[in-house]
This record gives sequence, structure tokens and C-alpha cells, in this order.
Amino acid sequence: MNSKITTFILAFSLFLSSAGAQQNYTVEPSPWAFSWGAGLGSMIPTGGLGDNFNTGFTADTELNLYYNKAFLMINGGFSSNKLARDIPVEMIDSGDKATWPMGSNAMHAYIGANVGVNMYATDKISFYPFAGIGYGFIEPNLKTANSDPVLSSLKINSFLWNAGVGVDYNIPDKDYNPGEINRILKVGLRYQFQKPDYEKDVLGFNGATHWLTLRFVIGSTMPGKVI
Repeated sequence: MNSKITTFILAFSLFLSSAGAQQNYTVEPSPWAFSWGAGLGSMIPTGGLGDNFNTGFTADTELNLYYNKAFLMINGGFSSNKLARDIPVEMIDSGDKATWPMGSNAMHAYIGANVGVNMYATDKISFYPFAGIGYGFIEPNLKTANSDPVLSSLKINSFLWNAGVGVDYNIPDKDYNPGEINRILKVGLRYQFQKPDYEKDVLGFNGATHWLTLRFVIGSTMPGKVI
């Protein structure tokens, strides 16, 4: 009888210890997260680019990988801008000439890699600067390119310096649990400054471009660690 009572007491003690251990654990949120975003807005060329092209409509997208407050951004976009004046074109290899006509459209496009940091972050607001490098080009739109064989082969490539800032409003996840995968949902504004360095000196194509977009971002955090 005494042995049964002793066994019961030991078993009950082990149960209480196990229950207490389960109640005292904590979850450390994961530092890793990722997101996808898209934006719409305007691209404003300045300097010589502003003399040749008007402000245009732009769309862009990006993938972000976060570690705590730091992030890596791979982004790209395009802008459609009307020519503010006729641009004479002469192909270096063949010597063929054409005129890129005023009022026709040009496509400015880029792809880049950037690093940044959330310098100010609360549950609802985040402010982040970033900078990086990329590749860009300018070419006539399809309608203009098809109108002339010289313009159809015109593509002006460039190396890009890129820098910008953004501010996001974070829509809270009501079902947030640090031990699980949780969603990221944001809307925000972003400004980017791009300084192109063209592979060939193109008369009148000095200057910079300014991209302002309204953004929508979705993503996920990684599951946290039990400690």
C-alpha cells in the first residue's frame, strides 16, 4: 500500500513539473521575413534627360529579404515618357540616321539590387532609406520602333546609381503568433533617385531621374524559436 502511495505521489509530482515547464516556455520571434511589393506613380527626368523627355507614368515591383531591421531589395520597373523634342539618331556602326520624333513615347526601364535599414519602426509606421546599383536602358516604344528600322535597333544602356527613402503604414495582423508564420501587409510611399552612367556618351542625356510611387506590399515572417 505504501509503495502504491509513493508511486502515485512521484507520478503526480512529475506531472506538475511537466505542466509547469510547458507553461513557462517563451517564443523568440524570428529575425527573418520576406515580402513582395508593387507600385504605381510618376517618373520625373531632370537635367538633359528632362530637356528630352516629359514626366511619365511608372510601375515597379520588388522582392525584399529582411533580417531584423536590415533588408536586401531586388527591384525593377519601367516608365513611359513622351519626347519633349525631336532627337536625331545616328547609328555608330552603320552610320544610318533617323529622327526620334517629338510626341512619341520612350520606355525607361531598370533592374537593381539595394540594401537598406528600417531606421524608424513602430507597430504601424516604418521609415527606411536604401541605396544600390543597377542596370537601365531607354528605347522607343513598340509603335515608334516599328516605324523605322534605325529606331527599331535603338537601345541606350546604362549603369545606375540608385538611392531612395520610403515610409510604410503597417496593417496589423490580428492573429499574430510569434511561433507561427505571420503575414505582412503594408501600404506606403517611396521616392527613388537614379543617376545613369551611359555606356556611350549620348548628347543631351546627362541628368537624373526621380521616381515617386504609391505602394502595396504583402509578405510573411518566419516561425519563431521556442526558448
